[in-house]
Amino acid sequence: MTYRFEAPVLGEIAEHLPGEPAEPGLSGGALAAQVGGRTLLVLVSALLMAPLWPVYLAARLVAERPPVVSPPARYARLLRLAARATPGLPASARLVAALILVQRWLWTPAWGLSWLLDELLYGRALDRVVVTAPIFELSAARSGSTQLAHYLEDDPDICAPNILQTLWPMRWAWWLAPRTLGRLWSAEDVCRRMEASMPPAFLQRHEMEPFRTDTFEVLFMHSQLGDLVWILGQDTYVEEFGTAEITPTNAVYWSDFLRFLDRVGRKTLLHTGRPRLMIKGHFLAVADELERRYPDARFLTVLRRPDKRLQSTICHHRYQPGASTLPPAPWAWLVARDLPLEITYCEREQAWFQREGGARRCVIRFQDFVRDLGGAVRRVYRDCLDRDEPPPHVPREHAPRKRTDYAVDRSLRQLGVDEAWLERRLADYYRWCGVEVGQAAK
Repeated sequence: MTYRFEAPVLGEIAEHLPGEPAEPGLSGGALAAQVGGRTLLVLVSALLMAPLWPVYLAARLVAERPPVVSPPARYARLLRLAARATPGLPASARLVAALILVQRWLWTPAWGLSWLLDELLYGRALDRVVVTAPIFELSAARSGSTQLAHYLEDDPDICAPNILQTLWPMRWAWWLAPRTLGRLWSAEDVCRRMEASMPPAFLQRHEMEPFRTDTFEVLFMHSQLGDLVWILGQDTYVEEFGTAEITPTNAVYWSDFLRFLDRVGRKTLLHTGRPRLMIKGHFLAVADELERRYPDARFLTVLRRPDKRLQSTICHHRYQPGASTLPPAPWAWLVARDLPLEITYCEREQAWFQREGGARRCVIRFQDFVRDLGGAVRRVYRDCLDRDEPPPHVPREHAPRKRTDYAVDRSLRQLGVDEAWLERRLADYYRWCGVEVGQAAK
């Protein structure tokens, strides 16, 4: 497994620095209340789902497991991790995580039948949808790719599944929600509610706009227990969801993801009536398979120097949304996980996008995207959409965005990462990004 290699660490990583916000935790009466509340939710879930289990199991006799249903083996593995004395994870957090896992498993028939209902209602229509020259934006994390995707999805010829559609990927729900919940909540209400559910430190680095597109595989990961995997060991996330390549431990996840992507993509095309599909994320692991399945696909990436991305990624992952009462993953876990994962991603991304032949590929450098948005967007349209100029409404200059005064903004040195070593390891990638080797840390 190429994710595993030794990297130098510059001393012990402090779990809390002066000025950083307090971390959530459970103790005493709060722990008893949380355990009691979670136990009650498990019992209520068991009662509610009991009538649906026979229906779901009968449906499974003739239908494949829906991709939104996490496989039983993943539940079993994560329960074992929660049960054992994982170093760095308090017993209170392991207990709460186990209760959440049981509750999620009990809701399996509701999710599974919801997906299968969509197939019953729209399956034939979805099979007839033609996916023509889809655009897959496969950039590494913290590269500016979300902002570029937002510019592109404003094109009236392009459709992209938004956050809510990806979290609730049933077309019957897309039809029903505006006619029911839409009468109670405005779009602004939905945005406020979603933001209120997110850690403030997370929102400082990543806006949550529920009616816009976002990182596709991260949203899909929620149905695969990704929000709990973050805290169940430093290797668990990479083993279950590593984004750079398919391995024996994540093969089932990526197989489910490909089924999910194809079906949600077809639902989006059918729902919007637009001709071109765009999906943005970090799912480089399945790039070869996407190229095989969609020979006319266009692949796009935004390159940003690894040190800046890695520093932002680790700080961002510290406050990844999850169960609000669970502590964040320890800093040492995040570094031990994100550093090899990002290096592997960089090396494979460079090899894949520099490969000759095959699908059409487009590479945009982050500094060009920032300094000359008009030129960067024109290149995307030329390489991915066969047009010399983007539509007039696509911006040629960025709107002002505040990206300072973060509540948590540790440097790589504070995270124990040797920047000189990182630069030597990824010297070719730095040059590909347009960064002069020897100047990266300056």
